[in-house]
Amino acid sequence: MKMSLPSARSHRLTSALLLPAGILLLFVLAALDMRLGSKLVGWHDIFAFPTRPATLAQAILETSRAPRVVAAILTGAALALAGSVFQSVLRNPLAAPDILSVTSGAQLVLVISTLLLPIAMPPIMATTLGGLAGAAACIALAGGFRAPPGRLALAGVAISLCFAAISSAIVLLADDRASGLVLWSSGILDQTGWSKVMVAGPAILLSFLVLMALARPLDLLGLGDQASASLGLTRSVTLSGIFTGVVLSGAAVTLAGPIGFIGLAIPNILRALGIIRHRFHLPLSLIWGANTLLLADVIAQLFDTNGTIVPTGIIVACFGAPVMLLLLGTSRLGAERRIGSPSALRLPSLPLLITILTVTSLAGIGAALAIGDGVSLSMTDIAANLDIRAPRLLVALGCGALLAAAGTVLQAVTRNPLCSPETLGLTQGAALFSLIGLLSGLVPGTLIFQMATLIGALSAVLLLRFFGPKNAPERLILAGVAIAASFGAAGTIVVVEARLQTAQALSWLTGSTHGRGYADVLVLLPWAVILVTIGILCSRHLDTLSLGDEKARSLGLVTDRARTWAILYSACAVAVAVSSIGAVSFVGLLSPHAARLLVGSRHARSLPVAMVSGALLMVFADLAGRSVIAPLELPAGIVTAVIGAPIFLLLLRPRTLRATSRPATSG
Repeated sequence: MKMSLPSARSHRLTSALLLPAGILLLFVLAALDMRLGSKLVGWHDIFAFPTRPATLAQAILETSRAPRVVAAILTGAALALAGSVFQSVLRNPLAAPDILSVTSGAQLVLVISTLLLPIAMPPIMATTLGGLAGAAACIALAGGFRAPPGRLALAGVAISLCFAAISSAIVLLADDRASGLVLWSSGILDQTGWSKVMVAGPAILLSFLVLMALARPLDLLGLGDQASASLGLTRSVTLSGIFTGVVLSGAAVTLAGPIGFIGLAIPNILRALGIIRHRFHLPLSLIWGANTLLLADVIAQLFDTNGTIVPTGIIVACFGAPVMLLLLGTSRLGAERRIGSPSALRLPSLPLLITILTVTSLAGIGAALAIGDGVSLSMTDIAANLDIRAPRLLVALGCGALLAAAGTVLQAVTRNPLCSPETLGLTQGAALFSLIGLLSGLVPGTLIFQMATLIGALSAVLLLRFFGPKNAPERLILAGVAIAASFGAAGTIVVVEARLQTAQALSWLTGSTHGRGYADVLVLLPWAVILVTIGILCSRHLDTLSLGDEKARSLGLVTDRARTWAILYSACAVAVAVSSIGAVSFVGLLSPHAARLLVGSRHARSLPVAMVSGALLMVFADLAGRSVIAPLELPAGIVTAVIGAPIFLLLLRPRTLRATSRPATSG
């Protein structure tokens, strides 16, 4: 007890110092943010603002700058408060509005309400309903309120990818409003008057008062289920906390669109400083969450030149991802159990399997050539459309096979069946550098463009090697998610700065075969043939790596060298695919699982079957994208995300993980 007294005093001292320091910094950043937003506003106008002089600067401050600053304060405070209560009631340090799919659900319902419904519902209502749906889906599919941190985060990632794909599809269909919606979906604080602040502000203030009233019950929840139940706490405290967090998150999305990482970082940083009691933790989360978003907005204002708008959410993502990597590196997050790989079902005979794959391939190829914005019923009609549909078919086949090969190799090297190019950030890194290549004038399909894309994929690999945790499968995925978020944020900045056509850029970032011709096929196919051949010839080494380093070395394999070459192979496969069709998700994750379910874990069989499965998945996704809502078209990457997210969630089921904990063998 004597040892704990100095610690308790130091924690109280830290809390006492952080409160006035946070308030002082809040005023400084608010004044700086108001000043940087307009060249017509000077420091004398800021100091004279409370007296409301009749000047142009006063009008700018009242109608634009002050609402933006207040929106930043409210949004940052709401996100940090939501993260604090989510982490407390779920007893999960990774619980945050963005990771629990609350912000993505709020975004999706608000997009649907704005663009699809004949009468839009009030924004705060739409975001609250969407946030509740996202949180409920994430918690239920992860295994309940006490789901392990890693699985809860992975479920949130999958649901968020699915929601984001649906939102992107709706935005693409509303091309005339796509630009504004893309900026909003990146987290933008621009305000035109006080209307949004007057709606969201009272909801945030009331939620804060509710949480302060729940401060003591939230403290008691930290004692564990049995202890808290013995003290009279019921599930109502948990449900009330979650609902209040959803309202806070919905209000934040209403004000500024979806912004991540603040709800994750601020509460965890305060707890790391020893501030655990909620009567201190909640007010400090409010103040420092507001300061964090204000600081990000100040940085965004510095980049706003020549009329360019840099979303504040992009700045937060660029700085928030390193915080997540730090949390993963200094804690035991996601180390609950090693994730197993699904065992094969009752294996079909080889002739039956070949027959099934052949029939499915022929059906897919025939449908891809016959179906587009209409159905070609004769060979003459098919031949007339051959120059349009055949190149798309061949590109989809080649890229699907490459992504499947990359996913299979990554899962073998890491012995983690949830690894894939998009969950490790390889796809996002390649997409970012491909956008930079396009901005620099490089022509897609050329060798130099492919090399630029390869540099992006290798950048993600290097970041994972330096910052990714070792021997912790779920934590490795979470590190990849953080890296992918940084690359995605940087990609949005590139799009905004370059003033590219928003719909075209969004289509590239989601992955599409639209407009591909025979020239693209001639560039892609040699690489596809070479990489597919290398993968099949080296498949036995993947079996050895799957046994673990110690056993692999005992069999004569130089594991470090083999792993390096395997990861380089995956980066090359991803780069070639992304340079041809853009960023496509879930093909590299689902195809290896389908192959193992069909033929078992030996890579001499599973790798070729995975390639065929990936190729067919891309073909059918492209077919669905260009025919379901013809003459309009959805990028194939959106279709694969909508299909893949539910299957990804099935792989996270606790029963599956317990029943399939054995690593793959070579036998």
